[in-house]
Amino acid sequence: MQERIAFNYRFLFNAIKFIWAVLILYFWLKLWVCNIWEDINLLAWKYYEEVSPVNYEYNEDWTNELWMHNVSDVEQTEKIDTYSDFDWENHEFELKYQNLCLSDFNLCLKVNFVWDISSKDKFMYFASTMYVLDAISKNIQIGWDINTQLKKITVDSAYWSTRWSADWTSVSIKLWAVKSYVEFLWLISHELWHVVDLWVIKWYSSEKDPNYTEFGNKVFAVDDPSITYYSLCWENETVRKSTVTKEDFCSGYGMTDPFEDFAECHNMYLNHNDIFKSWAKKNEIMKKKYNFFANLYWWKFMFASTSDLTKFNSDNSWRPWDTTRM
Repeated sequence: MQERIAFNYRFLFNAIKFIWAVLILYFWLKLWVCNIWEDINLLAWKYYEEVSPVNYEYNEDWTNELWMHNVSDVEQTEKIDTYSDFDWENHEFELKYQNLCLSDFNLCLKVNFVWDISSKDKFMYFASTMYVLDAISKNIQIGWDINTQLKKITVDSAYWSTRWSADWTSVSIKLWAVKSYVEFLWLISHELWHVVDLWVIKWYSSEKDPNYTEFGNKVFAVDDPSITYYSLCWENETVRKSTVTKEDFCSGYGMTDPFEDFAECHNMYLNHNDIFKSWAKKNEIMKKKYNFFANLYWWKFMFASTSDLTKFNSDNSWRPWDTTRM
């Protein structure tokens, strides 16, 4: 009897160790594994005219402050001065955040900060969100207004949950895996594009496309502009064209489905425009993708680059696994 009990305890202990090992492996793969590519044939396309977008200028004071922090790549968590009786910096950013909220009160009501987030972080995350939404709403003139369609943005400091998610009307970002303010800017640029893709630039036909669905449901009109983009590399939402290669995508993550393909290249266009343009000059499919965004944005973008160009200049075929972690 005692041997049976001892055996059961050993079995339970080993099972718990195995589960922990699987969990650790899962999170390690999810966070760090990258650059898994496929060797498939090149795809030949007709010549597509190049474009030369101009930088999209913003003059508001808070955007200058945002960019100052972005280029310095400030870490999300900073030391608190334990020798100060009053946190002047946090107080200063609390006032800035309140003033920013008052400047766009409707957006302020939609952004929900969860758990313990400092005033400085709130200001920077809200400013980044406001910045990207401003670029989208002022320049994309087709479809519906994103400010009307977007209902909720959740910025959550809780640990061990999905790093990001988005649906037709909402976006959620978990800060535990976000290393800097500039990474948050890239993340929100990616996630907001899912809302644009699904709800803003949808189109009018009552006939639904059978190839690109949402979990099997036909939701995209046959004249939806997004389908023009999807069809560059995809037969449907799960099958890539047999002739495309890694160089026809902005990232490895963008190779998982046409929706992530769309969102990853949107982040490249807005925030790493020079890199995207260099890919477009040497690849016909990337040129078509680049021009798709250039036409939507009326040839404007936010930043020529917010990343180190060295790796891209040395190898034009190199692609990151995830453009939000360049």
